[in-house]
Amino acid sequence: MNKQFEGTILPENQRFSILLSAIFILLKLFLLHCYAAIYNITSSNPLSQNEILISPTQVFELGLFCLDNTTNQYVGIWYKNIAPRTVVWVANRENPVIDSLASLKIGSDGNLKIVDENEVTLWSTNVSVRSNSSVAVLLDNGNFVLQDGLSEQQLWQSFEHPGNTLLPGAGIGYDRETGERRVLSSWKSNSDPSRGDFVTEIVPRSPPQALIWNGSVPYWRSGEWNKLRFIGLQGMDSTYSRAISLVLNDDQESGYFYLSLNTTDTSITILSEGTLKIMSWRKDTGWYSTWKRPNNTCDVYGTCGPFGICKISEFPICSCLEGFVPKSDEEWNKNNWTGGCVRRTELSCLAKTSLEASQGEETDRFWKMNGIKLPDKSKYQDVKDVNECGQWCLNNCSCKAYAYVMNIGCLLWSEDLIDMQELSSGGEDLFIRLASSELGDHIIDLSNIFKMNLVSS
Repeated sequence: MNKQFEGTILPENQRFSILLSAIFILLKLFLLHCYAAIYNITSSNPLSQNEILISPTQVFELGLFCLDNTTNQYVGIWYKNIAPRTVVWVANRENPVIDSLASLKIGSDGNLKIVDENEVTLWSTNVSVRSNSSVAVLLDNGNFVLQDGLSEQQLWQSFEHPGNTLLPGAGIGYDRETGERRVLSSWKSNSDPSRGDFVTEIVPRSPPQALIWNGSVPYWRSGEWNKLRFIGLQGMDSTYSRAISLVLNDDQESGYFYLSLNTTDTSITILSEGTLKIMSWRKDTGWYSTWKRPNNTCDVYGTCGPFGICKISEFPICSCLEGFVPKSDEEWNKNNWTGGCVRRTELSCLAKTSLEASQGEETDRFWKMNGIKLPDKSKYQDVKDVNECGQWCLNNCSCKAYAYVMNIGCLLWSEDLIDMQELSSGGEDLFIRLASSELGDHIIDLSNIFKMNLVSS
């Protein structure tokens, strides 16, 4: 008697889907082994589906590729001899090629274009080109460049249009004069390079600082740049100071400043979950992370709310500044500190008239904190020294705190103090304005120096 096969028969549409996926995987494997290397793209020599553009000494490759679990095609740049493939830039990240053959070509207007099999343009450099003699080349630093083939004038470069990764020689920053803003923007996921939720930028303040945004909400910040390092980064020693540099134009109000990497084996990437990482490469270990932020809960912007300070080594990690109490005891007891703290005692300068103050009434004083990641939203004041900085703050009732930082000078705060962290090493001194009654007998009278009192915490 014949035995009947008792297996599960898949529906026809599911079998077709599995067959299509298998064919696509085989096609990708076939193409990986059949790529032809080219060294430039011209109007008569486009980059087709089975070709790879290679940098002169074969450090980087550029070509069409697909990510895992998707048939969408992208034009991207990756390291040639590093496995698994590490994509550092994607041209058409917002507009992939779907279910069609594609090519990268120089059009009749001299611009680079990604077109599908129907010659529909999916991405273009879209710059003004005087002739159609354009040539595109991939440099050994990973910069993809469109240049005039006659004059070799650079017309466009990928370094001016960063994705989620910053390579050595590239930069992010802001040009106040033109309004240009270069940022790193995360992928949506490992299989979707379109713009995600997180953006890293150098904010055009004086002094500038690095900031990660989660949509329109601050997620992490570096603290101010003091011409050597970002002062809010614990452990940012000479190793990292050599790896990055921030160059400001002489005219900071209209100049362009950028963050660049100084070492060739290093990159900075903003991941889809919002982590900013400095990555380095070693032949024996591959890629490894040398630094990342946020690194803990205290690194996340505003964890302890206004007038709260975070210390990761303590529990609870948040506490109120001297002279402040939780805004909501109920929320605070639930370890929800984002509401922050409020003053226990009104400032003397708000409670008294200037006439009363001039007649010898008590004035506000300052509580000194050491080793602090300074709060956000500082304002620079051009004064000669720390004494003049403190006096300026005391004379202006809107001034809630001040600090005098090496290579920066006088910083003042007129808004709520937020995103403060106590650092185990490094950090700055911060002087917080309090009503004199808050300080009791702990006042150290330094009035002979600049007619104000400072109290050490």
